[in-house]
Amino acid sequence: MAEDDIEVGESIEITELVDDNGDVIGTVVDDVMVVTSEDGSIVEETIEVFDADGNLVVEEDVVDVYDADGNLVAEAGDIIIEE
Repeated sequence: MAEDDIEVGESIEITELVDDNGDVIGTVVDDVMVVTSEDGSIVEETIEVFDADGNLVVEEDVVDVYDADGNLVAEAGDIIIEE
């Protein structure tokens, strides 16, 4: 990787939550974004839980920062519960 190169990647997974009858009662969206350079990486993961009507119920957002050797140097996170 050249000294000033930055790579960005994103992965989004959506999972349906079903009850015993197979009816969808909600969804979970897991969105991971990674930004990497020669100096280290930043990983942001957002997990959102929606009810069957599409209303946001819970959201968790975590940001991890790694140095060039892959050591975790900082972490921040929030959990938001909608009412």
